[in-house]
Amino acid sequence: KQGRMALEDRPVAEVSLLAILVEAVVIAAVLILLPLARFARKGLGVQGRGRVLLYFAALGLGFIMIEIALLQRFTLFLGQPAYTLAAILASLLIFTGVGSALAGRVGNSPRRALLVLVPAVAVGLGVTAVVTGLVFDAALGWPFAGRVALAVVLLAPLGLLLGLPFPIGLRLISGEASALVPWAWGVNGFFTVIGSVLSMILGMALGFRAVLVLAAACYLVAWVAVALRPEAARGA
Repeated sequence: KQGRMALEDRPVAEVSLLAILVEAVVIAAVLILLPLARFARKGLGVQGRGRVLLYFAALGLGFIMIEIALLQRFTLFLGQPAYTLAAILASLLIFTGVGSALAGRVGNSPRRALLVLVPAVAVGLGVTAVVTGLVFDAALGWPFAGRVALAVVLLAPLGLLLGLPFPIGLRLISGEASALVPWAWGVNGFFTVIGSVLSMILGMALGFRAVLVLAAACYLVAWVAVALRPEAARGA
């Protein structure tokens, strides 16, 4: 009985999420980072690799934090978690896909484009957070279909911005250090996987507004990685 009471006093949800985070780190490391270390070792010898990996890690972590925080925020507005998940995820994926497609139209200076676009994501995130707070109060009494349509409209500009930094970053390193391209994909995927659980933990501990702030900080870190990276990071 005493042992059972001790378990009942523990924060089960928090402990479970921490266990899932550890499992996610281990599995993602084994399935993503270990094969890279085995088959793409050449990339680890490229000059400027630290800043490249920091950039794509920050993008992966920042993107998934934004996604999780927006799901929580829009669930409160729409009121139906299942439909919210479908509508918000679909909207983000569609608009980020459109943004990625538009990335090919960026001019011949991807670095210069990133120096503008990456902080623009942080600004767009702040604007979205403020606008949704104002609009949600006014539209809370709308029919469900109208609220979903409004949610899609609100997400469109941010989604387009979110779709740009990753493909433009890949284009940049493809020309400067092609051996790092597999590592860019892998590190981005690794931090996206663990970031999904980490976002939930941080949201429960600090609140999802804090998660949005941390997501914006991730994009600012990515901007610093681009701004400080040597122009001639060649090694492939």
